[in-house]
Amino acid sequence: MLSSEEVLELRKAQRLEMLAEVCSLYYEHGMTQAEIAEKFFISRSRVSRLLTLARDQGVISFNIRHYGERCFEFEQMFKRKFLLDEVFILNSTGHDEAQMRTLMGEMAASYINKQLKPRQTIGISWGKSMEQTITALKPAPYLNLEVVQVIGGILVQNPIINIPGLLGAMVEKFGATGIALNAPLLMDTPEACQLIKQQPAIAFALDKARKADLILTGVGGVNKDTLSYLWSGIDTDREFQPLIERGAVGFMCAQAFDIHGNPCFLEFNQRIVGLTLDELRQSKKVVSVSGGARKGAAVLGALRTGIINVLVTDLACVREIIRLEIQESGAKL
Repeated sequence: MLSSEEVLELRKAQRLEMLAEVCSLYYEHGMTQAEIAEKFFISRSRVSRLLTLARDQGVISFNIRHYGERCFEFEQMFKRKFLLDEVFILNSTGHDEAQMRTLMGEMAASYINKQLKPRQTIGISWGKSMEQTITALKPAPYLNLEVVQVIGGILVQNPIINIPGLLGAMVEKFGATGIALNAPLLMDTPEACQLIKQQPAIAFALDKARKADLILTGVGGVNKDTLSYLWSGIDTDREFQPLIERGAVGFMCAQAFDIHGNPCFLEFNQRIVGLTLDELRQSKKVVSVSGGARKGAAVLGALRTGIINVLVTDLACVREIIRLEIQESGAKL
């Protein structure tokens, strides 16, 4: 039989463990106080008191990691100008490209973790920014999410951007049901693309993607070195020179558009196995992560498509967008 002192110590340990579990659900897994209250059959006000008590008793401590200054004035300007729900602009001054991409991924992941709700469907594209964002997401296996690829990705086994690997990482972090789009990215003809989209497994994945609660995508630039880097295995001269000649500046979900946000070279876009620009525009929420001065024209065109709801970018990209718009204004005078 336990002594009275041992009983008190056991109760104290149990209380501290409960405080730790509540803190973990709230701070690490992003559950709301109402959701925690429902889980433990207690009031929301008690959850709030438990969180305060945990901090007071040293169960949790805060180590605030600053992402670098955010450019709040530019954020508000872009939010109004492009009718965005949210904008996050990293002050990337002093950061190299790898650091910038890592920090943007963390900013995007922080936003996404707060948005996720149980049993949602999340669509993912591909790219280096996507990889960083998915890496930075906090695990939340209790959410019972569905995660679906919104574009095909087995045309080339690209060791740099492993699309099945991105899907697998999301599945593991969220204990999610993964829905792969087991099809090539680029077909030989629009007719072949339309035919493969009609196959039951592909049609099922695309239907899930169209109905997704949130789609996470990057913005690709039409730069030859970037094209050969990310679209490895594709004859970039044959495939992309016509796009450049027609004014393409960027890709979203592998769909090409010009600086005014209009689709260009439709024959190419119609060969992509994935969501179209029109389907993306009809999505519930599109979160786009892309930065760097070289992406300025691509991100400006992407914003003008009207597809993006939430943008995560950096100051160098924003400055290039402003320069391009000033250049356009001067050309019209």
